[in-house]
Amino acid sequence: MNIVKRELKANLKSVIIWGVAIAFLVTVWMIEYESFAGNPAIDELIAAIPQEMLAVLGMQDFTLSSLNGFIGSISLYLYLLLGIQAILLGSSLIAKEERDRTAEYLFTLPISRRRVIVGKTIAAIINLGLLNLVTLLAMILSTLSYDKGEDFYRFIGLTFVALFIIQMIFLSIGMLISSISKNHKKSGNISVSILMITFLISSLINTVDRLSFLKYIIPFKYFETSYLLNEMSLNPIYLVLSILIIVVGIGGTLTLYPKRDLALS
Repeated sequence: MNIVKRELKANLKSVIIWGVAIAFLVTVWMIEYESFAGNPAIDELIAAIPQEMLAVLGMQDFTLSSLNGFIGSISLYLYLLLGIQAILLGSSLIAKEERDRTAEYLFTLPISRRRVIVGKTIAAIINLGLLNLVTLLAMILSTLSYDKGEDFYRFIGLTFVALFIIQMIFLSIGMLISSISKNHKKSGNISVSILMITFLISSLINTVDRLSFLKYIIPFKYFETSYLLNEMSLNPIYLVLSILIIVVGIGGTLTLYPKRDLALS
């Protein structure tokens, strides 16, 4: 419990900064929607844009004049932003102890390394949940004045469940990279590079049909909001894949990190 409290306190400032920034961004987006709402000219304008360009932007399946469609068009960028926060958090759980020269003290306490990592992971999940909740509240509050369809809240709920799963995927990937990497200075850069590569590949999949087989290893393709809008459910195949990635990432960290030497220099 002390490890969890220590981690929550250590990451409080970062969570507040991210929360304020994301809430502000969501509010600005929803204010922008006011000029789109019920405006068929917007849909005509979007229809005139080449499909390849819309696919790269993740907007090929949405009607921006509807509230659900507009939120669907921005959801990919929420996945990206909160994914970056999650993978940085995961990669720093271990790396920051080595960077700040506190690892030697922390791991000489009368508790196992595995227990330390479990405590850090619990705190990280709480941080992800708080950031997700702040983003959800910002979305709901900023849409109070707009007309909503009967499936609006179900769609929003599914979107933010999917968002939390994406956060967990990248948290676990960041943790695994940090547990394997012997250079704490590089683990964050490697983690973000992997995330950005998967994001770029997800855009390529939208434009190049021959790359569609890659969708099973690209988390950004797991919970596309076009599917959520049409089916009002999470795809069970990608849900299982997500759970496997999270289990492998966290389980691998708990298995590998206690066995490697601390990087104290």
